[in-house]
Amino acid sequence: MKRNTLITSIALIGIGFFVARIGDSLSAVTANGVVQDSFLMPIGAILFALGLLGLVVAILWYLIAFVGGRLKKDQA
Repeated sequence: MKRNTLITSIALIGIGFFVARIGDSLSAVTANGVVQDSFLMPIGAILFALGLLGLVVAILWYLIAFVGGRLKKDQA
């Protein structure tokens, strides 16, 4: 389960980055000087943020398991 979370998080970070870059290339400036972003920018940002959140959770999960294993060895 931890490995799936880690792989999914890394994939979401990559997909979010590429979707945001595509959305950035599709943005345009109107005649009034206002930047008009495409709908892909917020989608990419959300995917990227979800990936970062999942990565933090996976790292914490690994650290808790590592420290828990070390404490069990010290008690034995």
